[in-house]
Amino acid sequence: TALTTGSAKVSWRMPYAFTLKAGVNGLTASCNQAPTGAILTMDINESGSTILSTKLTIAIDSTTSVGGTAPVISDVNLAYNALMTVDIDQIGSSNAGTGLKITLIGVRA
Repeated sequence: TALTTGSAKVSWRMPYAFTLKAGVNGLTASCNQAPTGAILTMDINESGSTILSTKLTIAIDSTTSVGGTAPVISDVNLAYNALMTVDIDQIGSSNAGTGLKITLIGVRA
């Protein structure tokens, strides 16, 4: 289904403390259908506060965040049992992306 904008579109609890790698090496996103007309923009929050100073994006007509503007992670240390949420700020303007997946890359703390 097409993505829609909004806060806390998905949420989960961290199963253990986790340390993300910095920048594009710590966080990626992909989708099944590329957004058209505008980029797909996401924010990731830990216990209600963003962990990004530059949000995660997927470029127009792309299905991956890799190779685009790198996210800047301002908080690489995710706490055990923290409530994680994903906000979708922009979905494309002509066609929304579909099938969003986000990958957190790092090590168990």
